[in-house]
Amino acid sequence: MYILYLDESGAHNEATHFILAGLAIFEREAYFFTQDVEAIQHRYFPTISEPLEFHASQLRAPVGKIPAPFDTLSVEQRRQLITDLYQVMRAHRGVLFGVVIEKAWTHEDPYERAFEELTNRFDLFLQRHNIQIATNPEREEQRGLIVVAESSYRDRLQILGRRFRGGTTRWRQVRTLADVPFFVPASNTRLLQLADFCANAIHGRYNGGYTRDFDIIAPKFDRDTTGRIHGLNHLTRDQDCQCPACLSRRQARIIGQIE
Repeated sequence: MYILYLDESGAHNEATHFILAGLAIFEREAYFFTQDVEAIQHRYFPTISEPLEFHASQLRAPVGKIPAPFDTLSVEQRRQLITDLYQVMRAHRGVLFGVVIEKAWTHEDPYERAFEELTNRFDLFLQRHNIQIATNPEREEQRGLIVVAESSYRDRLQILGRRFRGGTTRWRQVRTLADVPFFVPASNTRLLQLADFCANAIHGRYNGGYTRDFDIIAPKFDRDTTGRIHGLNHLTRDQDCQCPACLSRRQARIIGQIE
């Protein structure tokens, strides 16, 4: 089974884009991600034995608003800690997914549209994996499970999740989801904390033009054997957008591979 961990960014009114994003991992990989994050905590906070909850917004907060114990770190140490967490996502076999919605692009609820987009793209990823079983007997057919950070959208997304599991999105039938989405506090799992950082890096790229963190994880977005990016989608009014998702989509249209 593959598990997709999701978190949001850009829900506040000042943000021009809403992001829902995270990482999908093979179930047995969770241990290795968790161990690496635990090692990072021990490196920066060797005297704290209880798990700290890492949030990108807290580590990026201005001086005077940084919560304990992160306020004991220098600016350089906090920046390096953030980079170390992104390197965890870069180093392991997890696959990233993200949907970026320009709020002025739609009158729909951006969270619901993003969740439907990601459900569809996660299902396509699993179907591509399962198709390869016929040519590679060492592969096993995989199902998918979605774990979402707790939010005010829980009730609505549970309804959507029941509809999508074994049903359809607006584009196609969903075939691989094993159950409805599960909603979990981010403090309970390191994987949701990494999903928070994934969403935050995308937020920085699309809301502020800050690309440093996004560039670290960009190669991990799901793509097929032709190089076309499926794991990142940008819904925008700007038809000339030069972001990786839009460029990949236009290239696919040129060569007739658009879905």
